[in-house]
Amino acid sequence: MRDQRQRRWRLGVVTTVAAALVFGSVLQSYAKPPRLQPTRIYSIGDSITRAFDSNGIGDNLSESWASGYFGFWEWLFGYENVDSHNQRADDAFGVNSNVVGAVNGADMDDMDGQAAGGLGSTPYYVTVELGGNDICQDSIAQVPDPLTYIYDYIDGIAVLDPSVWGVAGGLTGGATVYTASVPDIKQLYDVGKNQTGIFGLDCEAIWLLTYLGFPCGSMLSPGTSEAQRLALQATNLGYNQYLDIISNAANNLSSKVYWDYTWEVWNYQVQGGDISSIDCFHPSSDGQEALAAATWADGPFSAF
Repeated sequence: MRDQRQRRWRLGVVTTVAAALVFGSVLQSYAKPPRLQPTRIYSIGDSITRAFDSNGIGDNLSESWASGYFGFWEWLFGYENVDSHNQRADDAFGVNSNVVGAVNGADMDDMDGQAAGGLGSTPYYVTVELGGNDICQDSIAQVPDPLTYIYDYIDGIAVLDPSVWGVAGGLTGGATVYTASVPDIKQLYDVGKNQTGIFGLDCEAIWLLTYLGFPCGSMLSPGTSEAQRLALQATNLGYNQYLDIISNAANNLSSKVYWDYTWEVWNYQVQGGDISSIDCFHPSSDGQEALAAATWADGPFSAF
């Protein structure tokens, strides 16, 4: 009973905060300092941003859609050139700081901690990609509802840009926060179930390991019904709808930071080759390249 009361109280708080952000943004919009060029980058996220299992087993940081890089050693060892946000920004503006704050297994509840850890690098361009692990729990019962999820996002906003509430601190004036939508995990399942992974095993055979702790039992487990997957997909969509609303509200209320949001990750139609041939779960090198291209094209610096 106590947990139910705490949950109702928390949802009441986030509803009030979200409403204040949205309706406040309608009434008031601030002029900001000119947008800074993305020469100092910080990436908030999870294993997608760390390019886990994209090419070799484990992290492949050079192939990250956000912070990836490519040079002689990457070419020599057979890594792909994904033309990441970092590379595109470097070509257009010259990047002098590219810091990865993303942590494998992170969910939206970790955004505020990653945000706090990045302020010391004085980023002018912050990418945010969190939510896949919120959907990908061990069981459906553990998946946060959209209101709880967005409460955690608001916590991250408060760290990066307290000017939304009229408080000093956070990012440098003119900085940009670019939030990417949460991938459609149901679509990944639908495409991935016909693919093969490590040692030539069918992906559905690999996903049997969800019974032993392999990620995303909520969606990938053979014990999850199609109706449950569709309900989870609706929750996934709800995450993105709230991210859109709150990002736009924060952008209008902020006196110093540009908040941009893209639906491109959710809208992207996953192909078989976009899924890791190791774990049948994470983006492959091709998937990382596709995410980099789609999100940059819809982002604030695409004209350069």
